[in-house]
Amino acid sequence: MNIRKANYDDVKILNEFLTLLIRDERQYDPGIDENFTVTNMYENYIEDSNKLLIVAEENAQVVGYLYGIIKPVDDTYKYIIAKLDALYIDNNYRNKKIATSLIEYFKKWAISKNADKIEVNVWSNNIKAKRLYEKCNFKTTSETLTIYL
Repeated sequence: MNIRKANYDDVKILNEFLTLLIRDERQYDPGIDENFTVTNMYENYIEDSNKLLIVAEENAQVVGYLYGIIKPVDDTYKYIIAKLDALYIDNNYRNKKIATSLIEYFKKWAISKNADKIEVNVWSNNIKAKRLYEKCNFKTTSETLTIYL
C-alpha cells in the first residue's frame, strides 16, 4: 500500500468516494438525500497548503482517501486545529489498516503545520468509526445534542 498526496488525476475518484461517504451517512441521518452526488468538490484543494488531500493506493488503484484542513487561530480558538474532515476506504479494502495509515500521515502533516490538536466529528451511533479513531488515540471531548423538528 502507498499513501501519497492526491493529484488532479485523482479528483474524479475522490468525488465519487465522497458521494459514497455521504450516502453511507444516511444510516445515521435519514435526512441526507439518497441521490446526493458530489461533482466538483476537491478540484481546488490539491494545491492549497492548508488543506491535505491524500490517497491510499493498492496496485496503482486508489482505494481510499483522507481530507483534512488547518483551522488557524481566530477570535474563538487560541490554538491551531487540524480538522480531519473526510475519510473513506473502499468496502473491498476495509479492515486492512489503510485508514490507520492515512490518519498517521495526517498526524505528521498536522504536526508540520504546528497544529495544537486534531479534531474529527463522528456520528454518535457510528460505532466502527468511533472504534477506529479511539484506536488512533482520539478521545471524546465534546458532544452535539440535536432535536429534529
